[in-house]
Amino acid sequence: MKKAITILLGIGSVLLLTGIAYAFLVAPIAVDPNTGKEVFHQKILYFHVPVAETSLVSFILAAVFGALFLYKRERKYDFLSLAAVELGFMYGLLVEMTGMMWDKAAWGVWWQWEPRLTTYLILMLMYSGYFVMRSSIGEDSTKARFGAVYAIIAAVNVPLTFFAIRLIPSIHPILFDSSGAGLEGPLLVAFLVSMFGMTFFYVSLLLTRYQMFGVSEELDILKNQIGG
Repeated sequence: MKKAITILLGIGSVLLLTGIAYAFLVAPIAVDPNTGKEVFHQKILYFHVPVAETSLVSFILAAVFGALFLYKRERKYDFLSLAAVELGFMYGLLVEMTGMMWDKAAWGVWWQWEPRLTTYLILMLMYSGYFVMRSSIGEDSTKARFGAVYAIIAAVNVPLTFFAIRLIPSIHPILFDSSGAGLEGPLLVAFLVSMFGMTFFYVSLLLTRYQMFGVSEELDILKNQIGG
């Protein structure tokens, strides 16, 4: 698995850096159709959107792995679920930071209480509770079971967050809708390369974190055996 992780990490890093470099150095600056002015801050989306989409996918994966744990009672699924929540939350913090940068550049304020930002903030607060819950339980099997249930329940807010700006009037831009992509030509190429790069990079991190949990548990077992 170590070789596979290295390959995924390498591919992800190259694609992600290429996509971002292409966006800033090659792709033209977008033009606001309403004002006709160039919108340089639009380039933030080549990192912001892939991070945001990956964070939502990660939370869904955490719920899936949680359900598998409840069904099969295999420890590996708890490790994968926890790793997915951790990475989803880490990516979520990046979403918040880059989103605030976009807000300041586009709207002149660091925060707007509009549907997407508000539902995403609620999502992050929910997953903050996940870590509090796990840290308050000492017994591993109970911690894994409660964690799985929590991950499944919290994931209900993921589609609400994703569809918020499609269901409720919002000033938040919609990149893809029923009419197609909001990007064309070099802009779309830059976004897709960044998106694929972020995906490969995420998978390598997920597998790495999963391995770390396995190694940690093996060390705990050895310590107990030696101590016994």
